[in-house]
Amino acid sequence: MEYYQHYCSWMYDRTFPGRRGLKPHFVEGVHGFISWAWGQEVCQNEGGIRCPCLKCACRYIKTDPNEVKKHLEKVGFMPDYWVWIYNGKQFQNFGVGVNAQASSSGINADDNEQFNMMNNMVADALGVELSYNDDVEDEQGEEPPNEQAQRFYQLLSECNVPLFEGCTQSKLSMCVRLLAHKVNYGVADKGVDEITEMLLDVTPFKDNLPKTYYDTERLVMKLGLKVDKIDCCINGCMLFYDNEFGKNDGALVECKFCESPRYRLTKSGRIPNKTMFYLPIIPRLQRLFASMKTASHMTWHHSNKIPGVMRHPSNGEAWKHFDEEYPDFAADPRNV
Repeated sequence: MEYYQHYCSWMYDRTFPGRRGLKPHFVEGVHGFISWAWGQEVCQNEGGIRCPCLKCACRYIKTDPNEVKKHLEKVGFMPDYWVWIYNGKQFQNFGVGVNAQASSSGINADDNEQFNMMNNMVADALGVELSYNDDVEDEQGEEPPNEQAQRFYQLLSECNVPLFEGCTQSKLSMCVRLLAHKVNYGVADKGVDEITEMLLDVTPFKDNLPKTYYDTERLVMKLGLKVDKIDCCINGCMLFYDNEFGKNDGALVECKFCESPRYRLTKSGRIPNKTMFYLPIIPRLQRLFASMKTASHMTWHHSNKIPGVMRHPSNGEAWKHFDEEYPDFAADPRNV
């Protein structure tokens, strides 16, 4: 398999940073693949090429080679298609050869490939295609992005521009790296401010760099995965929170169970005695289902059942009991 990965690495090295165009070896490789596949006996018998693009995944036969070419140039190859078995290739036979780089999974990828992967992952999770070519038609007949996706598209278009010509980093990737550094090493907010100040001092390209920790955090928060702060009883009795189930506890100033005060007085005013951080699950589930890389995993428990084998929490008694209580919900493969 390493032999095939070495010579087919062009398949997963499609665009330049920022999706500014197709790489020449990818275009050449696609042309070679189509020419080779069109001459194979299995393709001649089926009357066309099984399109190995990310969306078709060799499930559909295309009679027009140009249609396969458009699909591959727009969304790239399906994952791990190193050996073209659906189009007639065997392990011992090998045709196209180009320079080796990184695998589709990103293992051993260089900085340039990591930048491409960030663009691809974010665009995929948002349900939009950061295409370099607006003239390529959507052959799948998909609906256009909604208003929320359009706002993300605009954000990413602005923030994913390389810091300078030839740079493998963008403003967004730098912000993500700064926040990761802060969390991994426990850096204070002022410490991040000093790091950004040093970066600005040593580079002539200042326009796209974040200037403070606040700027960094604000940009990343625009991705939509927010965190809510909720006041709670100091003894853990309740949350001071209004919800859709009729509990209007957000205005209370003391616990309705133990009567402990919600706030304490300080020189700067009153502050909550205890606060919890809540990560809303719905936006995160939406991202998981929107991404083609993770959506199939979200329904794995439904499509990979083996009677008598424990492989997933869905095989447990608690999950089965819940399915019995709510059969309509259980019938939906997305019922995580």
